[in-house]
Amino acid sequence: MKDETLLKISLIFSITGIFILLFILEYSQIDLIKIQNITQDNLETQVKIQGELVSVKETPGLYILKIDDQSKAITVIVFKEEPIEFKKGTYLEITGEVQKYKDELEIIADKIILK
Repeated sequence: MKDETLLKISLIFSITGIFILLFILEYSQIDLIKIQNITQDNLETQVKIQGELVSVKETPGLYILKIDDQSKAITVIVFKEEPIEFKKGTYLEITGEVQKYKDELEIIADKIILK
């Protein structure tokens, strides 16, 4: 085969692969989970929760939120990229990774949506 033909074939496969990955990313969603159902089995996996903001603690580098969905409460860590004004009583949807800190499960937030 000529170099031109191989280049065209590899370019077509590369572009097709990128579109397939974008399609998978767009249509794969994380299911909503109740806080009481988050266990050690969920460590280092992505979860999505909804609940009421019960408390907020601000430190120089992050926010420490306590979210309650009426089944249980969990700590959510939000790293400061820009100032955010959290208000107690606000209903939030949070997507993030479950981590363990001092023998307690917490969520490191990737995405927060006000409900």
